[in-house]
Amino acid sequence: MRGTFKIVTVADIPVKLHWTFGLLLLWPAYVAYGTGFQLGLVAWLALFILALFFCVVLHEYGHALTARHYGVKTRDIILSPIGGVARLERLPEQPWQEFSIALAGPLVNVAICCVMAPYFLIYPFDSVWTIARQLLQGGSAPTLADLSLHFIPILFMINILLASFNLLPAFPMDGGRVFRALLSIRLGRRRATQLAAYVGQALAVGFMFHGFYQGVFLNIFIGLFVFFTAAQEYRVVRLESLLTENTVRELLRRQFTALRSEESLERAVEGLKQGVEKNFLVMNEAEKVIGVLHEEFLLEAIKQKDESAPVASYLSDRFEVIDPDTSLKTIFLKMQEQGYSILPVYEDDKLVGVIDVSMMNNFLRLQQKLIK
Repeated sequence: MRGTFKIVTVADIPVKLHWTFGLLLLWPAYVAYGTGFQLGLVAWLALFILALFFCVVLHEYGHALTARHYGVKTRDIILSPIGGVARLERLPEQPWQEFSIALAGPLVNVAICCVMAPYFLIYPFDSVWTIARQLLQGGSAPTLADLSLHFIPILFMINILLASFNLLPAFPMDGGRVFRALLSIRLGRRRATQLAAYVGQALAVGFMFHGFYQGVFLNIFIGLFVFFTAAQEYRVVRLESLLTENTVRELLRRQFTALRSEESLERAVEGLKQGVEKNFLVMNEAEKVIGVLHEEFLLEAIKQKDESAPVASYLSDRFEVIDPDTSLKTIFLKMQEQGYSILPVYEDDKLVGVIDVSMMNNFLRLQQKLIK
């Protein structure tokens, strides 16, 4: 995702900060300004933000590691001022898998609360709301002694709020995915997503009305975010459904350029420049596919002014032979996970055409325009 930078990789999952994360610095600055720039208070707030987002990262790892258990990889975890998101490479196949993955995040927050619970055997849980209100309003500052005493209780309370808020049945919150998973058991993912999106949008409208009525602009922002995210979630699932319903046969290109490994790259470069084809099959004298020539390899040859080099110099032998009745979803996942740019299509042991990544992208762009 643009505008992010990696801060750490744990369990082979990169954790990244979005550039807007820096806006969180405005809150300590606002509180510091309202309290006479007490350095101790600013340091406490900075430490508290770090602790809070450490809990958010653990929440997202709950999703990511549960997804890994079901064979779903996580591209990365991205942190922004409004929380975190674990970007899975694909949706899990079964409703109960999605249910488990979605519920894992809030359960991590509950587990964090359980770890902190013994603290209240020593110190009573009191005055938390008063101190939290003072911090949020930037008014009279609580003493550092009060803040130190209530660090754990406030963090405990926020983890409870995070778990509760995330279980609201609205995308992109975890509760929306739990709700969809339960509906999917009887209705299927597409219809379940549509109904869950409607519920989420209804809640979003409620958030916005409450925000306008109470003058809480954060609720307006959350409502808008939830409303449009719910719509986007349905579009994504609708596209996935279309990929499942359509096969390679409906998209394959029967006219294509086949290259020989010993010929130069010039013919491929010419085709690339004309925009007709971007990726090519490479065949031997027996008309058998022996490899592929990726667009990125061609671009590298052009940069190096190496167009006269033989195709064999830039040949990749990584490819799969596919059947024309294979679903487009299967091909899409292969291209994403294996990095294929073009695949030969065989029927009855005869090469009948190709399908490549540009054709898939064109199909998806067209469907996005058609989906309401």
